[in-house]
Amino acid sequence: MEQAINSEQVVPTSNEVEATTPGDLLRTLPTEAHERGTRFISAQAMQAKLFSVYDAAAAAEEALALVQHQLTLTLNRSYYDAEEIEAMASQLDSLLTLDSIDTLDEIDLAESDLVSED
Repeated sequence: MEQAINSEQVVPTSNEVEATTPGDLLRTLPTEAHERGTRFISAQAMQAKLFSVYDAAAAAEEALALVQHQLTLTLNRSYYDAEEIEAMASQLDSLLTLDSIDTLDEIDLAESDLVSED
C-alpha cells in the first residue's frame, strides 16, 4: 500500500536547488552545513565546490585567478564560515558579470563596425 505524500511536506534539499551562477554553487555550502547542524564548511567541501565552478570561472581571467587562489588556500585551512563563502561567491559573480558585460560591449562595437553609412 503506497502512502500519498503531501506536496507541502516535501522540502527540496540544497542539492536539488538549481544554481544559476557559479557563486550560487558556492552559496549552497552554508545551507548544506546548516542541514548537518553546523555553521562551518570543511576545506574539502569548499575545494570540491571550487573545482565544480572552475570551468565557468575560466570565462574571465580575474575569476579564474580567484578560484585558483582559493583552491591553494584550501590546502592550509580546515574550515570556512558562511560569511567568507558569501563574500567569495559575490566576488566571483561580480567578476564574471563584468567580463560578460565587457564581452557584450565588444560584440556591440564589432557589429557597429559592420554597418556602413553609405
